[in-house]
Amino acid sequence: MELIVKQPVNQKIRGMTEKYVLREAVKDVITDEVYRRQKHPFLSPPATLNPDDTFHDYVQDMLRGKVLASMPFFSQQRVIELLDLMPSMDEGARIANDQILMTLTNICVLHQRFGLGA
Repeated sequence: MELIVKQPVNQKIRGMTEKYVLREAVKDVITDEVYRRQKHPFLSPPATLNPDDTFHDYVQDMLRGKVLASMPFFSQQRVIELLDLMPSMDEGARIANDQILMTLTNICVLHQRFGLGA
């Protein structure tokens, strides 16, 4: 990590190619398709779709709790409205909104972990 941080940007990004040095280092062991594809985010599997899952309860508790309430840049009321609407949404809408709720949950966890609020 320390080595990468010290590298100049033109070794990390070349044109529109991100992770340039890493791609070059593994070029002979990955497929051309993987070598050339754009960087994309990892999206977690839908977590709020199964109400019987323990993690579903965690997300509900976190987003309805004091941590989100302590962040003035989010409307907890709107988040709760979205949580309440999830069961009645079609699968596509639920999957799309799940990613939003997971992002908010991650923000809450980081906020709590680093003592930034409640």
